[in-house]
Amino acid sequence: MNGALEMIVTACLLAAPAECRDHRVRITVQGGDPQLCVYYSVREIALWQQLNRKWEVKSWRCGFTSPDEVI
Repeated sequence: MNGALEMIVTACLLAAPAECRDHRVRITVQGGDPQLCVYYSVREIALWQQLNRKWEVKSWRCGFTSPDEVI
């Protein structure tokens, strides 16, 4: 696969629960293994939530960015 592995976090504002968006978090995983992305995402989601207290995580998924995409 081409591109970097990333975690896409879907989160909604606590003050306006209907306002949701996807936030992209680059994950460094040896070999770019999507299964390892799932494994490491638990820690990354907890860290993201600590740094973004105005948002509530609703869901997340792992994926690849396109090679020319900048996060």
